[in-house]
Amino acid sequence: MHKQTITRCLDQLAASKNIVYPKTTEEIKEIIVYCNTNACSFYPVSSGNNWGYGSSFPSDENTPIVMNLSKMPGVISFDAEEGLLTFGPGLTQEKLYDYLKANSYEFMVPVTGAGPEANIMGNALERGFGITPIHDHVASVRSLKAILPDGSTYQSPFSELGLSQLDKHHKWGVGPNFDYIFFQSNFGVVYEMTIKLERTPDKIVLFTMAISNEALDECLLKLKEIKESYKGFISGINLMNTRRMLAMKSNYLLEEQGYCAEDKIQKLKTAHKLEDWTVMGAIYGSKGIRATIKKELKKALRGIGTKKRYIASNNVIINKSWLGKLFVDAEDLKKIKEGFSILKGKPSRYPLNLIYSLSDIADGDKKYNPLKDHIGILWYAPVLPFKIAIINEYMVGIYKIFEAFNIEPMVTLTIQNENIIASTIPILFNKKEKEAVANAHDLYRRLLAFSLELGIYPYRLPTIFQKDYVDRVNWKDSLAEKLKNKLDPNNIVAPNRYSE
Repeated sequence: MHKQTITRCLDQLAASKNIVYPKTTEEIKEIIVYCNTNACSFYPVSSGNNWGYGSSFPSDENTPIVMNLSKMPGVISFDAEEGLLTFGPGLTQEKLYDYLKANSYEFMVPVTGAGPEANIMGNALERGFGITPIHDHVASVRSLKAILPDGSTYQSPFSELGLSQLDKHHKWGVGPNFDYIFFQSNFGVVYEMTIKLERTPDKIVLFTMAISNEALDECLLKLKEIKESYKGFISGINLMNTRRMLAMKSNYLLEEQGYCAEDKIQKLKTAHKLEDWTVMGAIYGSKGIRATIKKELKKALRGIGTKKRYIASNNVIINKSWLGKLFVDAEDLKKIKEGFSILKGKPSRYPLNLIYSLSDIADGDKKYNPLKDHIGILWYAPVLPFKIAIINEYMVGIYKIFEAFNIEPMVTLTIQNENIIASTIPILFNKKEKEAVANAHDLYRRLLAFSLELGIYPYRLPTIFQKDYVDRVNWKDSLAEKLKNKLDPNNIVAPNRYSE
């Protein structure tokens, strides 16, 4: 793609939303020159597959150009001794899995529920999280390189000294480190990143249990203690409410098409042998560590909950005579085996089925692409201090708000660490109906207001609500404003993406 080709293409398309696909850093710089010269802005995305957060739609409606980086390099290099992966924006979960498998590298992909086509770099830059041991994906980042709005290049401190290998091993360098200004910001275009991958364990122990609403507080406190004691050896622990589990086990929302009354939920809960909450997590580490954690979990959770299961990944029983002992049926066993694959870092489309809960599209006909399948989805994903009183107030408020807007609250609480619980709720709606779209957007705005009232807030925002966030925060004379004005005086890079 030559400079004249880019210029001609952009001249033709700049009046509306248009996508350009640079393949090299030089082409990124050409687009930057064009935008600075022609006083227009662009919105960079790694692949545009961040379902429920705006995909590739700019955070500012007046931005005419989307820079899709999916054709940039994928894997650049991999240090198999250290597990250090250097890659570009073109790397998806599926491409990384295929690369590791083809080279017999026993390392895990930092998987998320967004599916195989989701982007590794984009998820990290949005401070995403998953369930494998390094579930805070920002924590795995060692270094990065970016192109600034003036066309110059930024690289991490040690790289400036010519110490690129050391830079990938030691994330901080010497002196001021500005790597993290590129996360959830509009200060440049990241084109290279190095992250740490975790080795694939020989065995994982999956633990699950069912608890009532009355046991939730005590269960959370016990799990908090375990999570604090065994950092790095326990996955993010998910607690899923009945509605979330029903959506995974049945098509009940096809009939409801909205908020399901509590009396019906209770009937469905009994029919599907569910409790108010289903708890799921995984134990990693050596045989001795796994045994110790399993023992401590059993001790801590004694008298709390039912249907407790500890299942080793190499001992998933297929014999039907064992299904009753495991409290599972054949379909559940299939899901358990799929779950183990994900816990070992294999990307899967299975978690995406949740967002099809309002759709009657057959599995074989799903493209697993909400845009192509016309699925309406927004993710509400607040982070909460690990305070029982706040969690309880959150749950009471959530049910009232979702019921008022006639949308089902399928709640997951994820224990990320002993200090933070992340909650995720999909807001599903019929995007072909204007009233349904407006209702979903109004619900999200109400949730943002509720979040501020409670002292919580989403860890990331859909692009269409980022301007609301920018307007609420006082950016005048802030460090972010000073940096933006200095780095991007023409405001060409993603205006209103988390900052002005």
